[in-house]
Amino acid sequence: MSPSRVVAACTVAYAVLFFVLGWDRYATFHSGADLGLFAQTIAGAFAGFRNTFEASNHFTYHFSPILYLCAPAMWLTHSALSLVLIQSVATASIAPALYLIARRRASDRDAAIVACVALLYPPLHGVTFTDFHEVAFAPAAVAWLLWAIDARRFGIAYALLAVVLAIKEDQAPAMAFLGATAIAYFVPRRERAGITFGIVAVLSSIALFAAYFGIVRALAGATTPWHPEHFYAWIGYAQAEPIGRQIAERFTYLVEAFLPLAFVPFRSRALVLALPGFVEVLASREPLTYTMGQHYAAVWVPYVLVAFAIGGARLLSERGTVGKRWIWTSAALCVAISAFFSPLHLGHFLRPLQPQDAATEALIGRIPTDASVGTYDEIYAHLGFYPRAQIGLDGDPQFVIADSRYASVTWNGKYLPRLRAEVASGAYRIVASIDGVTLYERR
Repeated sequence: MSPSRVVAACTVAYAVLFFVLGWDRYATFHSGADLGLFAQTIAGAFAGFRNTFEASNHFTYHFSPILYLCAPAMWLTHSALSLVLIQSVATASIAPALYLIARRRASDRDAAIVACVALLYPPLHGVTFTDFHEVAFAPAAVAWLLWAIDARRFGIAYALLAVVLAIKEDQAPAMAFLGATAIAYFVPRRERAGITFGIVAVLSSIALFAAYFGIVRALAGATTPWHPEHFYAWIGYAQAEPIGRQIAERFTYLVEAFLPLAFVPFRSRALVLALPGFVEVLASREPLTYTMGQHYAAVWVPYVLVAFAIGGARLLSERGTVGKRWIWTSAALCVAISAFFSPLHLGHFLRPLQPQDAATEALIGRIPTDASVGTYDEIYAHLGFYPRAQIGLDGDPQFVIADSRYASVTWNGKYLPRLRAEVASGAYRIVASIDGVTLYERR
């Protein structure tokens, strides 16, 4: 089999594997609120583009027009599983780009080895397996953009720049930095096309960033400050954790980012492009953003893997046996970390299908799609086509659905006591109960 076909086969295998894992997570009700809010938003892409979790048009939170491209798949399948598939395919698509980048510096065979090893990278697995997010489009889109720049295919690069800027507003600072770096790289080489691309990238990124906060949010109906600001609200918070712990947590995150690749990315100057992404996650006051296995890693993963592809290709072509040892060490580290320190927590999220799963789906089917529905995160993820579905019981929803075995701090401490009290008072009646899953209706 030719090297290019090996890369294609590994890409397909990766997408299929993670779709199967994502299907089990979804089918057994282990997906979270984020999948629900994106499913709800995309299902109503041309009818408000909103969800009840954010309680507004999604553009008030993030600039993500790329989500409109997901709508046809959701409407066709009538299931949030289409988003699981899209995310699996999107992240897998980074491998061919890495192959083409590496092939400019090494043989086809060595380039294929580097690209396939990259698919073993645990942080990439975390981006793929977590609940759907728009930023999952970033790894492949950015890698293909860097390939286009590297190959001097600037017509393609402009198109990919537009794609990346349509993913999320945080890509604008990253693209501005990329553009500035491109200018610094191409000026000494007197490559006019590269310089022009860098200028366009900087100016368009600045313009989009300003337009989002100055125009788009207001048009979308924003009446409050930008919600993600809380990640960087350090005033009154800096003393919440000892400074030593804060430093240690961030240092550990960096080790988790580079150890699986045996620090090979540091052999390429392209790694400097990862700086905006690492600043974005590490400057946050909330450890969630620098916890491996979350979608936030998608902002730096493509640059690290492109640096790995370049550094790895050079090692294989210039260092012979020593280079091979580095790359196979990277592969071994990725496999060992995935086996013993996986950020996916598969034991928590996966299990065989059980009767209550089918019971929950059956009871969901008894709820009118235009009704208001109250529930918890994992069932909300299945209610994307219910525009009035929500997490919790605020507003006294017409229907409530819950599994008696479910437990969480918020549900057990806040909503479950209230539901029991309202059932006892007659405010809600039991419509049906199957295998411990109960559907309630407000009288």
